Amino acid sequence: MKRRSRKKTTNLSTIAQQLLIANMLSEGIFAVDIATFVGLRQDFAGSFNSGNNSNELTAREIVDRLMGGSGGMSPTWQERGGIPAVMMANAKRNVGTLLFATVVVPVLFKTGSKLLAKPIRNPINKLLRQSSLGVKV
Repeated sequence: MKRRSRKKTTNLSTIAQQLLIANMLSEGIFAVDIATFVGLRQDFAGSFNSGNNSNELTAREIVDRLMGGSGGMSPTWQERGGIPAVMMANAKRNVGTLLFATVVVPVLFKTGSKLLAKPIRNPINKLLRQSSLGVKV
């Protein structure tokens, strides 16, 4: 007799955790949130000019720089070592955020998941399973 396999489900809490970590790492290394980094938004602290976004990097700027362009980078940062220098400066400035994102956030999600399983997650997952949406919390 062939065993029935369960339908694959998408875990919403895992997706939320991954997005939170990705956003914190993006802010720590590139000095912009993940939406700005990938180009979904152009949010550079209100207005952007050479004075207020010299440490902010986006994927477009990195690709432009790799293709031989300036990547919108100031001559000062180019003299200091370009993109690696900017990333290192951002990482040094945001070391607390980076450590929190890589160490504390996963622990908090795991602990919260265990604490909230019985009172909240299990009943919600039961309802979601009955709805056949293919997601769980």
